[in-house]
Amino acid sequence: MPTYRPDLAAIEPYEPGLPIEEVARQYGLDPAEIVKLASNESPHGPFPEAVEAMAAAAAHANRYPDNEGYELREALSRHLGVPSGAIWLGGGSSELLRTIALAVGGPGTNAVYAWPSFVIYRLGSMWALSERREVPLDGEHRHDLGAMKDAIDNDTTVVYVCNPNNPTGTHLPTDDVLEFVDSLPERITVVVDEAYAEFVTAADYRSLAAEAAERPNLIVTRTFSKIYSLASLRVGYAIAHPRTIAEMRRAQAPFTVTQVGQAGAIASLTAQAGVAARVEENARGRRIILDTLEDLGIPHADSQANFVWYKSQAADPRGDYIRAGIIVRTFGSEWVRVTVGTDAENRRFLEALRAIR
Repeated sequence: MPTYRPDLAAIEPYEPGLPIEEVARQYGLDPAEIVKLASNESPHGPFPEAVEAMAAAAAHANRYPDNEGYELREALSRHLGVPSGAIWLGGGSSELLRTIALAVGGPGTNAVYAWPSFVIYRLGSMWALSERREVPLDGEHRHDLGAMKDAIDNDTTVVYVCNPNNPTGTHLPTDDVLEFVDSLPERITVVVDEAYAEFVTAADYRSLAAEAAERPNLIVTRTFSKIYSLASLRVGYAIAHPRTIAEMRRAQAPFTVTQVGQAGAIASLTAQAGVAARVEENARGRRIILDTLEDLGIPHADSQANFVWYKSQAADPRGDYIRAGIIVRTFGSEWVRVTVGTDAENRRFLEALRAIR
């Protein structure tokens, strides 16, 4: 029997949302009748220009990708208004978060983050052998920045702020986050995870990308997996000071973003009219779901993302929704996260919600 790290036994592998095909096999359902609203994926495919660019890039798959991602970083620089040297690419934002944990963590260090929040903060800390300090959300399912600051000590090397937060969808005003960053010692790396930033319509929210490009202790992570519909290609990026990026990349494997993924991401950035339409569609669907939860008296959080978090009254919410042909994500025995889908998918979910609650 091979020898493994003894601490691995305490790490529960990441469990993604159930695939439609698996649910169909387990429950004897027609795959065409199943709606997957469990993984915060876009209900739409990639933009047409991205599909065309990816098809062309696939013809050269015999060559390794550009490890520096020059063209994609230049395109992101123009899109974000930050220097290309302040942009760092990775295999989805999850891979960047893992790399950050490895680069700043290790025995004798600790990481501070809200909970529940994105599980990669927990897993990354465990992979890095860092102590985990999980700070409960406040009564409105938001980050409690005061409590998070109280959890920081001389051994803290990284703090994660998910804004909007996954799985609750709640957001913090940008000024509050920036004030929090300013209050911390510069030796602490602060990661602001903006995976769902494009979906936010709140007036008090903006990206911290510009600030991250100039501050050595601030990193903003983003992804093409959500609104750009490139989830299976794993294209993420971060904005950070060039010196910070240079140190972080010491812990990163090479060639983490494929050339097909880079081509699709570059083309996707040209489809901003389509992005705006998706933002509007998502906001409309999100509002309908939130209003229905309110009308039914079901406890829920006020979301700014492409999903909604609520407390189910069902004894077996996961199974009950699957039997209704809807795949949602459950957290424990009560809380449910449902992705905002197309209008038709949202109607299917709301029908099930009224019956299952």
